[in-house]
Amino acid sequence: MLILKCAACKKKLWRYDKIGQGELVRCHKVRIDKVYGFEESGSKICCRCGREVGIDKGSYYQMISKSFTASGSKRNSAEKNKRHR
Repeated sequence: MLILKCAACKKKLWRYDKIGQGELVRCHKVRIDKVYGFEESGSKICCRCGREVGIDKGSYYQMISKSFTASGSKRNSAEKNKRHR
């Protein structure tokens, strides 16, 4: 699980189940495990401090790469296949 935080104020945004080793470009809404706090302004996703961190694209958030930090561990694809059998 990854913890996403605002790059500006360091407040937690949400806990996310990242699968695969690639960069975090999209956050699929069904994989968000716990929400700590953010605001939606139209299609923009903002931290409570006002910094824009993503764009709502329906089933996922398109993330803005320099506006958040992520800590924790990613799951690899093999673990995904084991878990869903």
